[in-house]
Amino acid sequence: MAERLTMSDEQILQMYYDGSESAIRETQAKYGRYLLAIANGILGNAADAEECVNDLYFRTWSGIPQANPQNLKAYLTEAMRNIAISRLRKNQAAKRGGEALIASYEELSESIPDNRRSETADSEKLRETMNGFLGTLSRDKRSLFLKRYWLSRSVAEIAREIGKDERYVSNQLYNLRKKLKKYLEKNR
Repeated sequence: MAERLTMSDEQILQMYYDGSESAIRETQAKYGRYLLAIANGILGNAADAEECVNDLYFRTWSGIPQANPQNLKAYLTEAMRNIAISRLRKNQAAKRGGEALIASYEELSESIPDNRRSETADSEKLRETMNGFLGTLSRDKRSLFLKRYWLSRSVAEIAREIGKDERYVSNQLYNLRKKLKKYLEKNR
């Protein structure tokens, strides 16, 4: 049986722009498992995660032409996170397995100041500042940070993935949060 070749992101995007229904099938073939892992990591519920991925495909079909994303994977990742987080809120997070996400947000909330002037301006500035912060980290530290605070992986999952114990991961994350806090204070 021949292995199926996946299309490039540019080819898939062009299919969306052309209105080809195959765009969803190609997106699913290339990113389906990745997106399901994100949703499941946030929700902790396979059925809800699958529904969120299906919602994502529908929103992507109708949203890509207007959004005109430069990076398909980044676009899908952010959209998947937003859909899954919305579902998590709807499902009463703590009751439905969202403890890892809530814990990661609580950890980060200690580092991020809560002095909002304008929601949009502040979120854009915070995005730029966070990108700047991530740029100061080594590849390993950035990966650790993103696994915990972007992909909402639990400390135990991260420890297994990188072959370290949970205490090591917790200590690294604690040090990264301290570094983030200093960086944010310096770059207000």
